[in-house]
Amino acid sequence: MITGYNDLSTEQKQAAIQRLTALWAFTESGLGGIMHALQIPFTGLVVGGMAVIIICLIADLSKHQLKQVLKSALVVLIVKAMVSPHTPFPAYIAVSFQALLGYLLFSFLPVNFFSILLLSSIAMLESALQKLLVLTLLFGKSFWKAMDEMLAFIAKQFGIAATNGSQWIVISYLLIYITGGVFIAWIAWKTIRGFFANKGIPVLDTALIDQHADLPVAQKKKRSVYRKLWVLILVLIGLSVILYVFAADSKQGWLAVVRTVSWTLAAILGWYMIVSPLFTKLIQKLLQQKQSRYSDEVLKTLSFLPLMRRIAGIAWQQSRNLSGPARWQFFFTALIHWSLTATDIPEKR
Repeated sequence: MITGYNDLSTEQKQAAIQRLTALWAFTESGLGGIMHALQIPFTGLVVGGMAVIIICLIADLSKHQLKQVLKSALVVLIVKAMVSPHTPFPAYIAVSFQALLGYLLFSFLPVNFFSILLLSSIAMLESALQKLLVLTLLFGKSFWKAMDEMLAFIAKQFGIAATNGSQWIVISYLLIYITGGVFIAWIAWKTIRGFFANKGIPVLDTALIDQHADLPVAQKKKRSVYRKLWVLILVLIGLSVILYVFAADSKQGWLAVVRTVSWTLAAILGWYMIVSPLFTKLIQKLLQQKQSRYSDEVLKTLSFLPLMRRIAGIAWQQSRNLSGPARWQFFFTALIHWSLTATDIPEKR
């Protein structure tokens, strides 16, 4: 059991990195589902924030052996492929990007607020750009054209001439994610400082782990897919209405609707039936080739996942007396501290 974080021996550092890798794998493959079940807000920022914190901690504990960040990321991806085989390939790209970015940044910079800010902001920016790219691929230029026309109409009602309104939407969207990255960096820095100070964190009562053995689980994948399809259908209907209403005449309106529907249906079919499954299988095949090499690390990580799941629920409930950033800081710090110090799962009686 790890009890302190200053002046750790090599063996203790390796044990800490192993647990942090397991926590990272849990964050990517299970934390989001539990947060939805517990109705915890800002799931995306929390999952991204945890990944940033863990990468920083692994880099700091590894010191000059920063390849450990890439090794841990590979173990996380293997576990993710095993636990969540239907995960779309953009999720694998996001994890790989975060790990490579962390490796490059910490190769030149120490783990401090500035480097954490860079890692967090760029990682969030990549996430936002990835979503915008997928949106454009699915709906084509018609989506941005519809946004331009709708915003121009709204601005006209106030006597304002507005052009290229979609650009302002994109800029605002990116600014929101960058702001989220700054917030994550601040929470991460506070959490890491508290983590190494090892102050103000209550000892985990092992009896609580047994009591939280039946935490709610993530919703089934089919429901998630159907929900995404319904969202796409509703967005497509909205775009069609806007393009028809704001067209110069009825003929141009119908042509715009037909083009939009044809493009989107073809893109959705191509994305969900060809592109995403093909790339996902390719990534999983590449990971399977590495699985035997890291079989010991993967098995250890998998064995920790049930424990991580219960600890996450306990950490959130224990933070209920706090609010705002203080609650998030406690949640992050407690989750990391307890993941490192908790013993094996007690047997149910």
